Amino acid sequence: MKPLNHLFLSIFLLLPAFLSAQQYTTVNGQRQFDDLADWGAYHGGEFSLGMGLTSSPTRPPAGGNYTKDGTAVGGTLLITMNPYISSGFDYTYAGFRTPGAVKNIHYTLEAQEVFAAFKFKWNLARRFRLYLPVGLGAGTLRLTQRKDDMEYIRDKWAFAAYAGAGAEVDITPTVFAGVEYRYVQPFIQTGDLDPMGGSSRYFQFHHLFLRLGKRFD
Repeated sequence: MKPLNHLFLSIFLLLPAFLSAQQYTTVNGQRQFDDLADWGAYHGGEFSLGMGLTSSPTRPPAGGNYTKDGTAVGGTLLITMNPYISSGFDYTYAGFRTPGAVKNIHYTLEAQEVFAAFKFKWNLARRFRLYLPVGLGAGTLRLTQRKDDMEYIRDKWAFAAYAGAGAEVDITPTVFAGVEYRYVQPFIQTGDLDPMGGSSRYFQFHHLFLRLGKRFD
């Protein structure tokens, strides 16, 4: 099954759980949505899951590709500080495989990122907003090289940061969905993971997520 099929299947399975967990009040025997600051949720916090595609423009000096487009998943937990800023923590996993051998070597690259996350929000309408996600933290990369029956694995931790842009819409007062782009820069050079064929070039990643989130008081 292709990554996009996995992505939309996961969202289809998760959406009923989020909707069933929405907050409501009962008035005269009927359920009504809670008033979460006109749906802007300017108090409490939020948890969201991101699922999507990732790519890397980083290439080995010998030519070819370390990776083809892969799949990225992650979760973000934020506390609302004021109507415009939320802060918290973010974790993302991204996995890639080489589209073909580079000098008879097949590569698999895995990235894990843990960040202190910040979300700067602009409510353009009652149910719609734009935001800028920013994060500072650490990332770890694992490069696996396979040639014939030999396998070589190397890991590296380093400082990392990301910045991006997103848009989201409220489905209910407590459930929202959106799309988000991130540019991620782990300060790890190709030579750190590939001493024989790498260089001083830094790895870079582009993540594109569909996000589904739930607010809480």
